[in-house]
Amino acid sequence: MASTIVIGGGDDVSNAFARRLAQHLGLNYIEAKRKIFPDGESYLRIEEVDIELNEAIIVKSMAPPQDKSIVETLLLLDLLKEKGVSKVTLVVPYLAYARQDREFLPGEAVSIRSILRALRRAGADALVTVEIHKEESLRFFEGRAINVSPFSFMASKITVEGSLAVLAPDLGALRRAKEFAEALGAEFDYLVKRRDRVTGDIMLEPKSVKVKGKNVVIVDDIISTGGTVAKAAELLLSQGAESIIVVVAHALMAGDAASKLKKAGVSAVYAANTLPLREPGLVQHIDVTPLVAEKVSEVL
Repeated sequence: MASTIVIGGGDDVSNAFARRLAQHLGLNYIEAKRKIFPDGESYLRIEEVDIELNEAIIVKSMAPPQDKSIVETLLLLDLLKEKGVSKVTLVVPYLAYARQDREFLPGEAVSIRSILRALRRAGADALVTVEIHKEESLRFFEGRAINVSPFSFMASKITVEGSLAVLAPDLGALRRAKEFAEALGAEFDYLVKRRDRVTGDIMLEPKSVKVKGKNVVIVDDIISTGGTVAKAAELLLSQGAESIIVVVAHALMAGDAASKLKKAGVSAVYAANTLPLREPGLVQHIDVTPLVAEKVSEVL
């Protein structure tokens, strides 16, 4: 590990994550110099690239604009391989394009397959990412790939008073809610859609757990526009929940997500530090670099 160096990807989030990761791993840290040309193209330079390196760790989060982040990641990978670095481990705190993981309709591009294949072919020998949408998607990366699930770690950093219920917004997210709840010794459940036989209205409600008088934690991988979580929060509060907080790996907070969540009664959103901090009055970051460092050490 003595010849390994941690490289920040040039943007603020990636640099900060890389700096903390290097501290936990006991490695040296440098950062790529980055600028944007007037036409929008990216320029990247690693000034220390000519030092002798056997291994390198690139940290690059694919924050919006995602396309630019992906291109910059490919540039950095190609640069290191061209300079003769034998092994490059790519740490991607937020991996974009992960939600299209199969062909739902004939002729659709499977975006996560395309991205993972491109990263591998550009020079990533190993990949570590935080809470990809579906872990089985990592099969498209033809190398060592690790998904870091942060929820039990995040549970240790959050204090929730009183009677607690942990809910996933759907069955697909139940594993995340279970992990978080078990770390706190709390009950957990997932929300199901039910149709009112009289009005025909669609309702979201817990499959079995009752929320009346409880502080509810909604756990999921990502908040994008916030619509699903906002609707769930409103319904849970109408069913007697005392409070609603949200725990996610990635808080994109696109568009008016923050106002939706506040209006729906969400009191706080806790997210891993994988993306830029938006709406700091509502969103709080939890530093997951210690957890990621443990997994990165497995591939060094």
